[in-house]
Amino acid sequence: MAKKINSLHLVIFSFILFVFYFFLSYLTPLTHDDWTWAIHFGTDRLGNWFKDYNGRYLGNLTEILITRSNFIRYLLMGVLGSALVVLPLLIARTSKLTLSFLSFFLVLSVPLGMLKSTFTWAAGFANYNTAIFCILLYILIIKNVFYDKAPRYSPFVVCIALPLGVVSQLFVEHATIYNVFAALFIIVYSFMKFRKLYFFQALYFVGTLIGAVIMFTNGAYVKIFSGADNYRSVETNQGLFSRIYEVFYTDMYKLFIMNNMWLNIVLALVTILLLVKAGRNLSTGLLIIKNSFIFILTIYAFYVPIVKNTLHLSFFTNPVKNANFEAWLSVLFYLVLILSVILFISNRNLKVELSFYLISAAFVSAPLFLITPIGARCFVIPYLMFVLYIIRLLVFAYESDWIDFSNWLVPIAGLTIVVALAYGVVFYHIKAADNERMEEVKQQVKSGEKAVTLKRLPYEDFLWNGTPVPGSFQEETFKVYFGIPKDTKLIVK
Repeated sequence: MAKKINSLHLVIFSFILFVFYFFLSYLTPLTHDDWTWAIHFGTDRLGNWFKDYNGRYLGNLTEILITRSNFIRYLLMGVLGSALVVLPLLIARTSKLTLSFLSFFLVLSVPLGMLKSTFTWAAGFANYNTAIFCILLYILIIKNVFYDKAPRYSPFVVCIALPLGVVSQLFVEHATIYNVFAALFIIVYSFMKFRKLYFFQALYFVGTLIGAVIMFTNGAYVKIFSGADNYRSVETNQGLFSRIYEVFYTDMYKLFIMNNMWLNIVLALVTILLLVKAGRNLSTGLLIIKNSFIFILTIYAFYVPIVKNTLHLSFFTNPVKNANFEAWLSVLFYLVLILSVILFISNRNLKVELSFYLISAAFVSAPLFLITPIGARCFVIPYLMFVLYIIRLLVFAYESDWIDFSNWLVPIAGLTIVVALAYGVVFYHIKAADNERMEEVKQQVKSGEKAVTLKRLPYEDFLWNGTPVPGSFQEETFKVYFGIPKDTKLIVK
């Protein structure tokens, strides 16, 4: 690896990120499940140790904590929000300001469905952002296996290996499954490469096994697999392959990759940079492959912004056929990313490292083929894996003199600042409107009104169900949380 990280630059940038995410969480009201966890339902679940509820023990505890203490919520969301931007930089061993802003921009530009179910929803944050934080922290520790020199682990790191493995498993199920296999892969790869077994890696793997047992021995999963759970289920009424294919062309391709419009553009651009710079003096066959890859990357990157969002076109009038077309186009794009790394990167270590990130994105998503329902929040982990791929490849490009970051700093920083300010404006209006509407509700309740008017919030697309649906369970928890009498009728306007 080349240049040393400028720690001061990274600390200052991290602090700025922390301030941004701290105030973003301050401006974001609790919504939907947050009301449930913040009242007696949360403590009731804790009282029986989440029996038959789920095995997300640490996610549940985090949710109970951050819905009861505003400051802890702001603090934790500030720390983890900034960490998810900075960890890819640390893993790639860079403090370049251009890449720092790019990482921030990519995290900011998550699809709206992902944003409102993770970064701006305490319940989603408590399970999903924490899970990817643990995964990235593990990758930061073991990243040296992708270098020529054999890794060395400090006594402190070895001491935290077992608890880190256990802790990482208690947030969300598909991450739990991924962590076991990722830990096993690292052990096998390290042994094949260095002919040595590492105590840290073995302890972490044991920790993931212990954590997986703790999670999946919760009675909830028996109900899920037997179909007795009212919300989550494993589909058993159709064949396995039929089920997988149906999820593939209805939800999976969109949530896994196609909805990530800005991420896909950057993925395509950095991979095209690789193909152009590394793909020189090629045989005729490889030249055809290279140009075909560039063609596919370009088409896919601009398919959503131009064909879907601007022209509003569908290649097929039949929605099912069109969904199948888009799904297979998405698979082709993803395969081109992997094959570009395999065929055109000569550095074996980097080839394995980048392939690990790309394959991890798909592997961690694979269990979602079998569970219903799935949502955008489930895919924040693969999204960050793609970000990690981008940052690491660009560090290699810089070290290979393929690109001069100084020419890109101002436009990338400017774009990132604009997006961050836009979020600030949106959530400022949400915060102001929420304060105003709850003050109005308070006054109506105080005056003895039996029917209370609740105004909708502006920009509710940025929130996970910011206004309760009349007659729903969330209406009940909303009333309890805000001290509204149970027999009061809510009129949503």
